Amino acid sequence: MAASGRNGSSDKADSYRPGMYHETMPKVYDIIEGAFREWKKEKQIFPKNLPLICISRKIGVGSYEIAEMVAKKINYRVYDREILEYLINTKDVDQTIREFLDERCPSGLETLLAKILRETVFKSENTKLLFKAIFTIANLGPTIFVGRGAHLVLPRDRVLAIRLTCSNEYRSRRLARILGISETSASLRLAHLDIEQKSFFKNVYNLKTAPKEEFDMILYMDHFKNPNAVAGIIVSAFENKFGVNLSTGGRDAG
Repeated sequence: MAASGRNGSSDKADSYRPGMYHETMPKVYDIIEGAFREWKKEKQIFPKNLPLICISRKIGVGSYEIAEMVAKKINYRVYDREILEYLINTKDVDQTIREFLDERCPSGLETLLAKILRETVFKSENTKLLFKAIFTIANLGPTIFVGRGAHLVLPRDRVLAIRLTCSNEYRSRRLARILGISETSASLRLAHLDIEQKSFFKNVYNLKTAPKEEFDMILYMDHFKNPNAVAGIIVSAFENKFGVNLSTGGRDAG
């Protein structure tokens, strides 16, 4: 049974952010440093226009865990909301890494995004930096994006767009179990995060909801007992959409 919600459990709920309590989640800076070292190696020059996976999610559904499972199956790297926000917080990012990202950012990015997003583009400097980070990372190597609407700005023919959703009861139970708090505390924290998420998409993309037409596939997690099964479904869809056979390690079109 979950804890009653007292004796510090409210602090745990208040401090929760998506992905942070998954046991394999490394520190953000370690991820970026590791990726940067690989990018700098000559052997890590990847073909242009590699297919990408973008996972949109209802907060608390367990998207980071599933993305990590997919990444291990197809040898991709996961970038989520926390990593993207760290990269756009220029005061915390190493100058060498920032200069490297600037060099790799596609030319004409502002013109391209203006065509895609029209009047919503670049409402703030942070928005501009977010889009810059998404496009730059997408061109550095095999990538899975989790959150922050990456599928809305990247070339659609390169993206498998997945939506992971669930009932409020499912995610409240999951978060309560992870944090050892009451489901009521978990539900209140998730409701607060929902407001933040809706505000982000309204301010950045001028969207109130996530229309189903945006996605190649929507998976309702209440109906799956094993997250690894969901990862397998995503891998299969990815292979079939882009004509690749990753079970043999290849990425050439079939």
